[in-house]
Amino acid sequence: MQKQRCFSFSLLLFFVVSLYAAYDETYYAKATGTKGAALKTALYGIIGNPDVDGYSSLWKHYYETDRTSNNQVIDRYSNEKRYFSVSAPSTDAVSGMNKEHGIPQSWWGGGTTGIGSDLQHVMPSDTEANSRKSNYGMGVVTSQSWTNGSIKVGKGTAGNNGTVNMWEPADEWKGDFARAYFYIVTAYEEKSLVQKEGANTMQANTYPKLQPWAYELYMKWSEEDPVSDLERIRNDVVDSIQGNRNPFVDYPGLEQYIWGDYKNVAFDAASYESPYGEGGTLVNPTASFAVGSISLTVGSTYIQTVTTNSDGTVTYESGNTNVATVNSSTGEVTAKAVGSTTITATIASSETYRPALVSYTVVVTKSGEDPMPITGNSYVRLSTVPSDWSGLYLIVYEGEGVAFDGALDSYDKTYNTIAVEIEDGVIAVTSATEAAEFIIAPSGSGYSIQGKSGKYMGAKDSSNGLATADTPYINTLSISNSGEAVIASAQNTYLRFNAADNQKRFRYYKTGQQSVSLFRRTEDNTGIKNLLDSEWMQQDNVIYDLMGRRILRVERPGVYLKGGHKILIKR
Repeated sequence: MQKQRCFSFSLLLFFVVSLYAAYDETYYAKATGTKGAALKTALYGIIGNPDVDGYSSLWKHYYETDRTSNNQVIDRYSNEKRYFSVSAPSTDAVSGMNKEHGIPQSWWGGGTTGIGSDLQHVMPSDTEANSRKSNYGMGVVTSQSWTNGSIKVGKGTAGNNGTVNMWEPADEWKGDFARAYFYIVTAYEEKSLVQKEGANTMQANTYPKLQPWAYELYMKWSEEDPVSDLERIRNDVVDSIQGNRNPFVDYPGLEQYIWGDYKNVAFDAASYESPYGEGGTLVNPTASFAVGSISLTVGSTYIQTVTTNSDGTVTYESGNTNVATVNSSTGEVTAKAVGSTTITATIASSETYRPALVSYTVVVTKSGEDPMPITGNSYVRLSTVPSDWSGLYLIVYEGEGVAFDGALDSYDKTYNTIAVEIEDGVIAVTSATEAAEFIIAPSGSGYSIQGKSGKYMGAKDSSNGLATADTPYINTLSISNSGEAVIASAQNTYLRFNAADNQKRFRYYKTGQQSVSLFRRTEDNTGIKNLLDSEWMQQDNVIYDLMGRRILRVERPGVYLKGGHKILIKR
């Protein structure tokens, strides 16, 4: 029986805004009707030799594929808890960890291209565990020489090869590794995978490729440790990166159709029968929130539950509990402090449906302030001083087409940017720009600037430098005669962009550097929207008066605030 894994499903922050990438039976249609060796070759034609990214990019991708919601690295080789030290994908390795190949590099002669960088089997690993397991075959260790409480290394029996060096994964990961091995011998069917020492796990052919002792053991592990939600989500994300899937995750028990008791049964992608009695392929659920974004004032509450056809358990989570908390079961949100956060519903898998994630945005303002604009499909360059600066912004250096990354937990670092495309003073809203937004809100005698990470930026002193904090810094804002944004700290330093090749970053400076622009998120430039008669009642967003007070019932016509915009209601 599969052991419970203590990981959250919130693996990839940039994916939580919508459902994970889905697939259907048409992806595997060309394999329908085949069986045994022919099925393996048909799958090779679908998933084989994927367009993997470079080896140096793997840590950037691990941030998306192997990270829990509390930033912990998912390590299948040890119980050590290590964390990503950054708040956005980075090629920087986590200290004490390696990029470990499930199928050792020596088996194909080395190299980090193709199979050497395939995310389906190259995963984060504790450094010592990586070294200890060496290039041994994976099997049952009967005489242990080393363990870290997770994997074992020692001697074991490998069919007719006798007692040889082996490593054995923890019970909770055995099925994962087995399905990774099935994937490799299928996706790289034509590749010679020769183990020169020990277990001799592979054969020099395209089928069965694995030695009998190996595929029999791995099928046993796959049944005992069935496909988990963690694997399904990871498979989706890897697909979005390198364009192929692990069919042994999509179709639990598929290995039996190739090497086991079902190898004389034709595979059917549309009506798959799992040998393990799990009801075949899980269905992608529908899931959505009626409202994609909402404005609240500090102290107010709001309930929005996810609409889904899945019968899986739904859990709600706030991305920034300092701004707003949410009841994990009811979905009730309580606004705590000025800022912005994401409320995510995690829908667990069931006997019928796959897992899913969907979310909406909450922007919190102080009582009496106009709710900040939170909708709109574009950012427009500010060329004049607005009557109220409050809103969502991109901070941009137009000379290189980059915006300051508001998703960072620590702002003062080189390449603290994302790329943006500017056309006629307008930038389109995308999931990447939404993550990089900054919230500008009144604070003291000026304004606070808070990234989507929940962190505020500012300057601690009058020297060059950019500070990051959980509490607001005071800034003053203006637009110069030439239309450039002037963001000044209380210490009279100015936010600028350093364009030097080795120092590219946004930062506060006393003098010099490149000027920045502010692009404000907006839906249009018409100001007040007309909603005639009772049209306003058909809308989902909460209505406020011009003092920022929530209105439960509109008693008279006039100008109100709705969804971050001024509207004119006529009765």
